[in-house]
Amino acid sequence: MNTKEYKKIKPLEKPENIFDLKDRVAVIVGGAGKMGQQFARTLGFAGAKVVIADKNEEKCKKLAEVITTLTNSQLMGYKCDVTKEKQIQALFKGVYNKYGKIDILIYNVMAKPEGYYRPFKDYLARTWKEVLDSNLTGAFLCCREAANYMKKSKEGAVVLTSSTYGLVGPDQRIYKNCSPKKNIYGGTDPLNCPASYSVSKAGLSGLARYLATLWGEFNIRVNLLTPGGVYDGQEESFHKEYVDRTPSGRMAVWSDYNGAILFLVSDASRYMTGTNLIIDGGWTAW
Repeated sequence: MNTKEYKKIKPLEKPENIFDLKDRVAVIVGGAGKMGQQFARTLGFAGAKVVIADKNEEKCKKLAEVITTLTNSQLMGYKCDVTKEKQIQALFKGVYNKYGKIDILIYNVMAKPEGYYRPFKDYLARTWKEVLDSNLTGAFLCCREAANYMKKSKEGAVVLTSSTYGLVGPDQRIYKNCSPKKNIYGGTDPLNCPASYSVSKAGLSGLARYLATLWGEFNIRVNLLTPGGVYDGQEESFHKEYVDRTPSGRMAVWSDYNGAILFLVSDASRYMTGTNLIIDGGWTAW
């Protein structure tokens, strides 16, 4: 860039402008989950046109209606199974045909297939593949398709939702007293952190850094959001162990990540790419 080009960069001063997403088009893949819903509301309140994409089309459409009324923004629901490449292609083509652009992609998928919580010694290759197909390969495919349209406008923001367990190994001690009968996520095994989860979330870090360097010339930013554990009614033994291990003295609530996602997709972070924003109550500070 030369001096004239630098002078064309508009200064960011007023908070209402820095975080304004008016008329921007956002696709949230995995948008029907608890965190995805939070993201959809946050972006809707900021003025974005939001597409909630997930496997359950009916749920996506109902959420879109509810959040449209709540935020007075424009939302739509779209069916997308991230293990189906053609559905991913159809999603982004459909969004582009409707709005004429795609500004934001948030990939917020976490698969929990049958056998997900089995101990490592009994873990099935089939289950391992199902988790990686959704958590990691789906991210690759969505990024690839979204970028094809972002390049047309030479602008875009991509956020991949990772996990603290993509950064550090799980503290196995917090799961030692968990009971198979009290696993709120179902199955016949106690709550734990499967290796498939850690590996798939760690892979997102490499993908984000790679794409940040690949797409920088198109002004497409790619970053990670790494959340810590969220209180979701887990059994008390796990909750106590987790809280004792966390400097902030509590688990997160779902809305704790709203500010982070707004920062990452807005102009507030326009000079930020290839970076990991860790919001974990200090879990990884030890």
